[in-house]
Amino acid sequence: MGHSDRSIVTIRYSEGATSEEPAAAQPLTWRTTGFVAVGVVIIAMVMQAASFGQQISSRDTSARPNHPQMKKSGVIVSFEWIGNQAEYPPPGPGDNATGIGPLVTYFAKAGAQIHGDTFPMTWADNGEIYASAGDPNWGGKEDGLDVEKFSGLPPHYTIERVNAMSDYKGFGGKGTKPAGMISVNGVFYLAFQNLLGMKPAAYGPQDGDSGVEGKISQHGSDATIVSSRDHGKTWTPAIGDIKTPMFPGNTFGGPAFVNTGRDNANAPDGYVYAVSTDQWDNGSKLRVGRVPSDRIQDVSAWEWISELKDYLHPQWSSNLQKAVPVLTDDRRISLPDMIYIASIKRYVLLTWRLYKDFSPDDGTELIIYDAPHPWGPLPWCITRRSGSRGI
Repeated sequence: MGHSDRSIVTIRYSEGATSEEPAAAQPLTWRTTGFVAVGVVIIAMVMQAASFGQQISSRDTSARPNHPQMKKSGVIVSFEWIGNQAEYPPPGPGDNATGIGPLVTYFAKAGAQIHGDTFPMTWADNGEIYASAGDPNWGGKEDGLDVEKFSGLPPHYTIERVNAMSDYKGFGGKGTKPAGMISVNGVFYLAFQNLLGMKPAAYGPQDGDSGVEGKISQHGSDATIVSSRDHGKTWTPAIGDIKTPMFPGNTFGGPAFVNTGRDNANAPDGYVYAVSTDQWDNGSKLRVGRVPSDRIQDVSAWEWISELKDYLHPQWSSNLQKAVPVLTDDRRISLPDMIYIASIKRYVLLTWRLYKDFSPDDGTELIIYDAPHPWGPLPWCITRRSGSRGI
């Protein structure tokens, strides 16, 4: 939900550091295309606990990321926004301007040039950045999701709608929403949720029949993966041909692929990994799945962490019902994202929460963690809070 007010970030990391002994900090700069939607990226990872994974109780305030008892990362030591937000550029000559502007109250608050949310992104083989916006609300496509291409760097960049995905419809939890995108060997994979429409959320207030989204939490369930071999222009299978979700329910209801560089070039092994929480906003459990990189749409090839007694030897199962959380943190894990930074051999995980269910206007929190593996251990890096819309 919402949007960031910065578009270029610097992460400082400790070269050769361990979690116990940080070394000298070195700068690593990320340049993000466009704006970073708070709905894109995030995962609240906190302290190690008893049986498996990392668990935080809603009553255990001592373990919150802003508390001095929280274990802090010894590798990534700071995070700084160093550039200003870049809005959607105005439509050019001949562009479809239908629907440009704040068509609904929610987007009117954000401004005429801010549209959509979530925005899972990937760096494709052709060097371009591609993304999928949830409820795009521009260019004639208001709800569901679309596929967009970001070219150049802010503030001098362009956005092109590659595919309006006209069959992907529905606002909020009533419609299909993007969860993850990745480019592997020139093939795009898009994971989306809510194939079966509105369902009760796992946590929080629920009033799915009222149509008043501001009073409900978003479920985020019933995920499926489609693919494109022409940089997003066409996708298979067609949504009308998908009768059942690959991942039914909310256990793995919003898989966010772990991106590892341009066209997955820096993948450390032959798998593609994904992380998922159990609710779009303010969920509580994070799970990790993996699949051979050449079988991403084959649900029988997927497996999930089923036991995590130590971080070097996780146990995997092909039975989704046996998947265990690698993190439990009550109502503080929203739709996540994760990337692998090969230069420092760390996975960076991000998540977010809303202070009030499905209401970014009441404040949001962005939390960033790093880890040597997709499943952890996950010391805290940075927390950023906002008292109003967006971070």
